Amino acid sequence: MVGAVAFTPMKNSHIEWTDHTFNPWEGCTKVSPGCAHCYAEARNLRFSGGENWGPGAPRRRTSAAYWKQPLKWNGEAAEFLLKNPMAPRPRVFCASLADWLDDEVPIEWLIDLLDLIRSTPNLDWLLLTKRPENFRERVGNWGPAKASMALQGWVYDWFHGNPPANVWIGTTVEDQQRADERIPDLLKIPARVRFLSCEPLLGPVNLDLHERFLRYAAIVDWVICGGESGKGARPMHPDWARSLRDQCAAACVSFFFKQWGEWVPDHRYTAKGEHSLVSSGRHWTAAEMTKTGKLTAGRMLDGKEHSAFPHPATCHPSPVL
Repeated sequence: MVGAVAFTPMKNSHIEWTDHTFNPWEGCTKVSPGCAHCYAEARNLRFSGGENWGPGAPRRRTSAAYWKQPLKWNGEAAEFLLKNPMAPRPRVFCASLADWLDDEVPIEWLIDLLDLIRSTPNLDWLLLTKRPENFRERVGNWGPAKASMALQGWVYDWFHGNPPANVWIGTTVEDQQRADERIPDLLKIPARVRFLSCEPLLGPVNLDLHERFLRYAAIVDWVICGGESGKGARPMHPDWARSLRDQCAAACVSFFFKQWGEWVPDHRYTAKGEHSLVSSGRHWTAAEMTKTGKLTAGRMLDGKEHSAFPHPATCHPSPVL
């Protein structure tokens, strides 16, 4: 798969692999080690006293005016894509401050989100979750909640082999245990594009891409890799990132190296043999990594930027005005 330049008009997100960020609600519950230093939880604590975080905590829905923004982006994208048919479609990362498959979110909110996605066919929605096992229950079982006939038909098609052309489904894989638990559930979800966010990467991970394809007859199209940033950030060993890069190259999967995070390899210590520390099962010492901060650490892996995206263009409809 060949890399693509980012969509530039109307870009409003600082996340390297998306153009827009949309949060339908705020709040979540920690479920795995990658959640330990959650920036969204820290933000909620700062601005809302942490009232939207943890089991049983009420999630906070964002404003009606804010929910109208994707409709505006959709109209702008239609005009832009008609004039620039070879340009990448705009990508919207959904729920950077939450999890769209959180089972503590009112089902009516999820129905509204799905209807918004259905109503914005010129945007590619990147739906990332740490709970892929919730997909069938949350998306396919609304109980007494009401949804339009149009949305019901859209979801019916999704469940019966015709997933939405503008939806990419991803899951977070920060270590081997989460890879083994979540990737099989991800591959069971009908999707035009499936992706993994290996951020924060907390250990070496064998994605087992070929074997999983044989077992589930479904592929991973894209892998995002990144170290942790923010207070208390844990270093990412360079060999963990190199391994993901090489696994993707061998399987023809697009690879995106997002960032080192707060820590970067200190090349004064390469004589110590970083690779042997991983292969022997040991952890590296702090001296082999230097804490420089996210901006200084950058996103170069072995002197090269990796910014590949999957190319689902053949699956997408023409822009809709």
